[in-house]
Amino acid sequence: MRVLLAASTLALALTSAAPADAPRLPDSLSALLSAAHDTGDADVFAQAVRLIALTHEAEIVAAGAGALSDEAGARARAALGLELMAPEALSGGEAGPGEVAEDAEAAEPASPAGRALAFLANGRLDNWSGRVRAGLRYDTGNVERQDYSFGLKVTRALAGWGFEGAVDYNYSEINDRIGRDELIARARGERERGALWTNFIDTRYEQDQLSGFDWKAFVGGGLGYRVYARDELAWTLRVAPGARWTRDVGGDVDTFAAFDLGSDFQASLTDAVRFTANTNLLFSESSQADQVLALNTALGAVWSVELRYRYRYQFTPEPGFQSADSRADVALVREF
Repeated sequence: MRVLLAASTLALALTSAAPADAPRLPDSLSALLSAAHDTGDADVFAQAVRLIALTHEAEIVAAGAGALSDEAGARARAALGLELMAPEALSGGEAGPGEVAEDAEAAEPASPAGRALAFLANGRLDNWSGRVRAGLRYDTGNVERQDYSFGLKVTRALAGWGFEGAVDYNYSEINDRIGRDELIARARGERERGALWTNFIDTRYEQDQLSGFDWKAFVGGGLGYRVYARDELAWTLRVAPGARWTRDVGGDVDTFAAFDLGSDFQASLTDAVRFTANTNLLFSESSQADQVLALNTALGAVWSVELRYRYRYQFTPEPGFQSADSRADVALVREF
């Protein structure tokens, strides 16, 4: 009997000691999570969770939040894009009917249906943000002119790997003749490397029906450095060696080594006005510089008006084309 009792006591001691040996958040970060949770603001808590996840594994952050409450753990897992745990796993045992209903209600926004309802209600998705931009111009009289612009951008917050993708399409007709038919698509996957540095893979694709080429593409990867990383002011510099492909109108595809320098700047001038400046210098067989400036003025929680200016300079333009090309337009934007 004494042997059995001693063995049981030893097993219990080992079981209770195991969690202490497991990786956990430092006390200072646990206190930060607790303070964010005590505010009662779900957005503040989610921002704190994502911030801590920049330097600690997502599961460890979620476990630290779960130590505050089952609801906090569920919200943290949803903010980090982790699979939600079953109610009995969150509570450490079999949950009663009332507990299951309460946990299910708290976790519902992380389900696909819950996220869809939340998006319809407030125009936001957990971890993801984006914007749809559409512009229209129509002139009659001495000149018949129609201009159409469309843009889509989606971004996933950096918690481990982040993602940013964008598509811009511009089309115009002047006196029943095509004045512009241009498609630009970009995608970037990025991973945190501490508070200041990132690694990323960048891809770009361009197609312009009124240029000296059929399409151009670039694929590269490199390092990013955050000069500023605040909500009201963000500036990131990027450098990426890679390769560039061009296909001329005759169908021939050429491949060149390339080196890309990028700058992404964003500043909130007021609560309703935001300014962004994105710059790329691509050095290759046919080097070019791109600058996109945008001034965004909010009309409410999810709608805004954007004034956008784009300037491109080709260092060695195709025969019959000028080196500089610019475009300015105004568009209505829907944030999500």
